[in-house]
Amino acid sequence: MKAAYFLGPKMIQAMTRNDKTKTAAKASEAPAPKKKRANPLQFLAQVRQEARKVTWTSQKETMISTVMVLIMVAFATLFFFLVDLAISVGIDFVLNLGA
Repeated sequence: MKAAYFLGPKMIQAMTRNDKTKTAAKASEAPAPKKKRANPLQFLAQVRQEARKVTWTSQKETMISTVMVLIMVAFATLFFFLVDLAISVGIDFVLNLGA
């Protein structure tokens, strides 16, 4: 069964099917119990409860991250501009060789 570690769940299920009845093996016969759905007010209360657990970043951390992203965007823009310029100069050079 060591090989099952590398196989996906569908492969394992296909390997454990009963050949005569073509049904899933005993491990998957019992249906999963249905979860009770919360009404909208309970849902909103649960959302607020989960939001309180979140660790929010400070304004300073957000500003630093924003500045870092803008700097990286500027570097990427400059890089791709230079690469595009080099490629276009190279293509113009090759095309003008025959002229």
